[in-house]
Amino acid sequence: MSTKLAKQLAQATEYRAAEIVDLDVTDSGLLAATAVPYNTKADIGWFTESFNPGSLTKSISEAARGLPLHVFHDDSPGQTAMPDSWPVGVASEWKDDSKSLRGVWKFDSSEKAQRARQLATPDDDGNAMLGYMSIRFAPVLDDWQWVEMADWDPLGGGEKDHVNRVEARLVSVALVSTPAYVGATVEWVRSAQGRNNGVRAVDALATYLEQVRNGPVG
Repeated sequence: MSTKLAKQLAQATEYRAAEIVDLDVTDSGLLAATAVPYNTKADIGWFTESFNPGSLTKSISEAARGLPLHVFHDDSPGQTAMPDSWPVGVASEWKDDSKSLRGVWKFDSSEKAQRARQLATPDDDGNAMLGYMSIRFAPVLDDWQWVEMADWDPLGGGEKDHVNRVEARLVSVALVSTPAYVGATVEWVRSAQGRNNGVRAVDALATYLEQVRNGPVG
């Protein structure tokens, strides 16, 4: 297979961007999570991928509070149309540092959004059906590292090409059950009533933001 064809196959698997839409949702619960861990390699299938620190800084600064939260990327172009592809929430806060992009999202009051909130809430053992995050993005600047064709065997256990995302435009974030990046995890969920395990949501948010300013949570 030619290098050009390999690159075309790799790029064909990427999510493509739709226009970012400003959302105005009812505050009916909060979720804090790591959207993308930086300098972490993920196996995408035909190739491996990592995001450089700062690769998403420009896009979140331009549309920080207009970035929606979805479930299983039900807003992705090219997928089979889903009957209910409306967002379940919207970004409220971002923390972008050398280790990761983390954020806080507000849930909508719709039945779909509240069901997503419930499934994202960890149980007593720390497990959740929707316990991970996944981003949809548009590549802006990539740094590809190509392996020798004699060694290239992505489906047979051989070496794979690798792409560093130097700059990308963040389009949306989705709750998922199986992420590309294991470190993209939900950290906590707070209910619409402001209490979950005895912690007021506003206090939890303030504590979380203070923690991300000073270092990793946990």
